[in-house]
Amino acid sequence: MNGLLGSAVLEVAIGLALIYLLFAVFCAGANEWIAAILDTRANMLRQGIVQLLDSSAVAEQFYGHPLIRALMKDGEHPSYLPARAFARAIMDIATPLHAGSISFEQLEEGIKGLPDSGARSSLLAVIQAAGQRIEDAQHAIEGWYNDGMDRVSGWYKRRTQFWTALVAAAITVAANADTIRMAREFWLEPALRGSVAMAAISGHAAQAVEPVLGWSGVTDWNNPAAWLARVAGWLLTVVAVSLGAPFWFDVLNKIVSVRGAGKAPEK
Repeated sequence: MNGLLGSAVLEVAIGLALIYLLFAVFCAGANEWIAAILDTRANMLRQGIVQLLDSSAVAEQFYGHPLIRALMKDGEHPSYLPARAFARAIMDIATPLHAGSISFEQLEEGIKGLPDSGARSSLLAVIQAAGQRIEDAQHAIEGWYNDGMDRVSGWYKRRTQFWTALVAAAITVAANADTIRMAREFWLEPALRGSVAMAAISGHAAQAVEPVLGWSGVTDWNNPAAWLARVAGWLLTVVAVSLGAPFWFDVLNKIVSVRGAGKAPEK
């Protein structure tokens, strides 16, 4: 039972990790496709900016500013907005009577003249530590924006995790990727797990894992205990796949060279 790599446990782990990696890559691609269709990044960015500005009047001026309009294509909200463009647009909106370069005092007075909102209070707070220098004030506004975008990134990650779990559940059931059954088959079939281990090295993973996937050969349709075990195996697969492709690639990379290039030569 030692197997090709000298350890049956190691080969079973490689087989499962390889399947999780393949499914996770598929989920990542599906996530990108879903995000593109729903325009998730742009919508969440707009939501985050509107919440950050906390004023419909300021938000309307912001999206009407030439710097921001230039980043839009056919009136569609961009998926990414540089912090520098955000800061310069806000500074320009706050000082409409001063064309060209402005001083720190002019910016401060302009911010005080903005509509009473959370944005005005926040902007006054962030420029307090600018040391009366307009460059430092711009950097402070950029930092305020970046902090807000960190929160938006958290929203996007949670949405992505939801879709990943949903897609993972769908392909797990469709492929009958039952972790418990797959682990058992790998354990009982040394040749099978050996071929999967070799596939991890050679890069022919899809063909190697086919024997442990699918619904062919399932005969216990009316067995409640078998279905309970199958559902438990599916849940384990969904949880594992939801960890993401980078995680499983790193796991496999630590066990065996997935790239098939071997260790890098020493300098």
